[in-house]
Amino acid sequence: MLSRRTAIVIATVDVLTALLVAFGVFVGLPTRWWPVDTGAVLLMAIDLAAGIGLFAATPWAVRVARIAGLVSLALGLFTVTVLALTASWLSGVYGPVGHGGAIVLGLVALLVFPYLVVAPVVQLLWLRPTAERKPMAPGRV
Repeated sequence: MLSRRTAIVIATVDVLTALLVAFGVFVGLPTRWWPVDTGAVLLMAIDLAAGIGLFAATPWAVRVARIAGLVSLALGLFTVTVLALTASWLSGVYGPVGHGGAIVLGLVALLVFPYLVVAPVVQLLWLRPTAERKPMAPGRV
């Protein structure tokens, strides 16, 4: 069972992540591309659901927060990997001109990393199920 303080911290991080993803994708990106928009909407929806559920202390909140952590981690690792590969490609193909683009993509990857990789890992570790030890019945091994 989560303490109320822990639930509020995790809920705040989830809602903050949803807001930052919304700002980064729908305000920061100059063009729309359906795979990015779909992933962003999915991530925002599940993070908001987890945050609201944890704030309201609903019975399903921890389960949804675990799913949100897994989705955030998967999308975050994918995003950071794509940004790193694209930065290296730009730098290698376009030489000195591509270094500027590679620096920008590297900075974006550094900005994404704490919210979409580190925070979900911490969240999943904090929300991992604890095994409750029950006494074994006599005669059972």
